[in-house]
Amino acid sequence: MIITKPKLSLEGQIEHLKKKGVLFNIMNEESAKEYLTQHNNYFKLTAYRKNYDKHPDGENKGKYINLEFAYLVDLAVIDMRLRYRIVHMALDIEHHTKLQLLRMMDKFNEDGYKIVQDYLDYLGKTQRKICDSEISRNRGNIYCGDIVDKYDGAYPIWAFIEIIPFGRLVDFYDFCAERFADKEMKNNFYRLLTCKEIRNASAHSNCILNNLKSGTIAHKTNSAVTNELMTIPNMNSNFRKNRMSNARIQQLVTLFYMHRTMVESDGIKKSESEEIQKVMKRIDRNYDYYSTNPMIKGTFDFLKMVVDNWFKTV
Repeated sequence: MIITKPKLSLEGQIEHLKKKGVLFNIMNEESAKEYLTQHNNYFKLTAYRKNYDKHPDGENKGKYINLEFAYLVDLAVIDMRLRYRIVHMALDIEHHTKLQLLRMMDKFNEDGYKIVQDYLDYLGKTQRKICDSEISRNRGNIYCGDIVDKYDGAYPIWAFIEIIPFGRLVDFYDFCAERFADKEMKNNFYRLLTCKEIRNASAHSNCILNNLKSGTIAHKTNSAVTNELMTIPNMNSNFRKNRMSNARIQQLVTLFYMHRTMVESDGIKKSESEEIQKVMKRIDRNYDYYSTNPMIKGTFDFLKMVVDNWFKTV
């Protein structure tokens, strides 16, 4: 193995950032060293540099334009708080997805066992093996191992949905959508797939806001999400399209939409609205940091418009 980028000492990290044009006017070098020692690591923090342009030519060619170390720290803090909300909202969505499946089972007079067995039989050989492995990993688990042992292969839906991971739940949801010929469930399935990506990234503490450039989406935004965005007052069409062409923002807004439409508990809605509004207020704390970066500023303005309209607090 050839090591092309050797590990830098703390002092080396600061010097490397300075060579790249990162400034220490707001947060001095000593404070930066303390931050990198106690609060975050160099590799993760510097990922947010992707949101800043470099000088194309001249004596500063290759150096970042107007990038303070403090800006990276602020983005990291906002990102952390946003990830916490994403995970929490995803848990709410997962819970209400399960509730919807149980309601549909009752609506179509399913006994609860056959639908699971039919799903397992529907899976191809490889997927069936993966699913069995997912369930087997829970044997001996202090939280749900007793469910696996109790039913041991003959799982009713109310037990099955408690012992499978979120990705499997989404796939099972798709199977049920086809079984019940429910168009809205099918649309929810595609939106849940989008939610799963940002949920998994957040659960693994991956950065969310470290690449806000437009034109990174792999597929069009779900039409229901787009239609809902179009109802937001003063939401400029070009502004919406530009911001939603970023894959991360597309996933985040889709998750917001699913929480808004799938979660039926007024208490949960109120609580989450209050919490996500706190994240928006945290953005406002150092809002002036982004006055010269239209990409970040535009993204934050867009998110605040969505949150203010979809998650109103009383």
